[in-house]
Amino acid sequence: MTELLIFCFLVGAVLGQRFRVLVLLPLTFVMVLVAIPVGLMASVSFLESLKNLVLAAVALQAGYLFGSAARFALASARAAWVFARPVTTVR
Repeated sequence: MTELLIFCFLVGAVLGQRFRVLVLLPLTFVMVLVAIPVGLMASVSFLESLKNLVLAAVALQAGYLFGSAARFALASARAAWVFARPVTTVR
């Protein structure tokens, strides 16, 4: 379970670097379609499978938020470096 959450977080961080927030909707839908058969194959109860799905979706969204924040932080740092103005001192 922990591996799934880490994987979903990292996928969300990568998507946050490149895409807009609407990419999370189809990806969450695909996760639902994949999680149901995988849960049945792993002999996990329906409620346990549903809990894992919700946690994975939350990890995906948290990763997206982290990746998006990192993208904006890097862009602002780069903009501050590119558009830096020299400080003039009065003598």
